[in-house]
Amino acid sequence: TWHNKSPASVGYIGHNDYTRIIIVAFRGTANSEDWIQNSEFSFDSWPPHIPGSMVHHGFLNAYQSVSDKVTKSISRLAAKYPLYKIVFTGHSLGGAESAMCVVDMLHQKPELKSRTHLYTYGMPRIGNDIWADSVDKLGIPIYRVVYESDLVPHIPFQWLGYRHFAQEVWIHQNKTVFCGKTHESLRCSASVALSDYSVPDHSQYTIADWEFSV
Repeated sequence: TWHNKSPASVGYIGHNDYTRIIIVAFRGTANSEDWIQNSEFSFDSWPPHIPGSMVHHGFLNAYQSVSDKVTKSISRLAAKYPLYKIVFTGHSLGGAESAMCVVDMLHQKPELKSRTHLYTYGMPRIGNDIWADSVDKLGIPIYRVVYESDLVPHIPFQWLGYRHFAQEVWIHQNKTVFCGKTHESLRCSASVALSDYSVPDHSQYTIADWEFSV
């Protein structure tokens, strides 16, 4: 486990011998300090191996505060359990950190690509179009889950230069809509009007009626 107070980053790494999965889980926004961190909309250049890629300053600070510890732990468990899938996941800020961790980890250990999956829930936009394209090009299973009219996946706003990567899964009216390879698809949560964005929907992922498998 890790629990960094400032910048805030909390999570754990574990394994399930029954399902043969290694879990890398980042906690979401939990307090006012986290929200301040989330509201810093400036960009930083990252990662170094992707020219032109820019990501959210606050999210990057949170991830880099624990990145060495987390990636070393993943490498150790991946070597110990070579047949296990590796599932990265997180809600809100944790979703942003989990996506960054996937990009970081696969640059360090590209041999883990065939084992890697990414599931995010209520994740805000992380970076610019070059960043988003680089995530799409990883070629791994990605499920970017958005519940109904959750506000958080719509920020930071696109007019600030931010864009989501693809593979959205929209939970809407008790149905699961797989949005495919289209960025910000109008078939999915991008169709929600600004006036309908919902803060309460951001905390509904644990009770949503949907399913898909690793």
